[in-house]
Amino acid sequence: MNRWRGSGASLVRAMAAPNLKRKASNTFSAVQDTFLSTKDIYERHKVVFTMATSVGSILTAWAGYSLRQIHQAKIDKRLGSIEKAFFDSIL
Repeated sequence: MNRWRGSGASLVRAMAAPNLKRKASNTFSAVQDTFLSTKDIYERHKVVFTMATSVGSILTAWAGYSLRQIHQAKIDKRLGSIEKAFFDSIL
């Protein structure tokens, strides 16, 4: 009985190595195919991606500037109310 268990384990190991090698090869091929197709799509649409990136950058800068202006207006309003309260308490 032990003789069959020992030979079964080596049989599983012998079958696992080619499967592992095949799976690794398939994985590498899939990654390589994905990379090449992504690269091809980028090369064919380079102008579109460049323009979209530029527009996105401009919109991000505009949004940041707008948020800064809104924040500054809130600070100025709060500072004005603090000054008013201070001067009203003095008089």
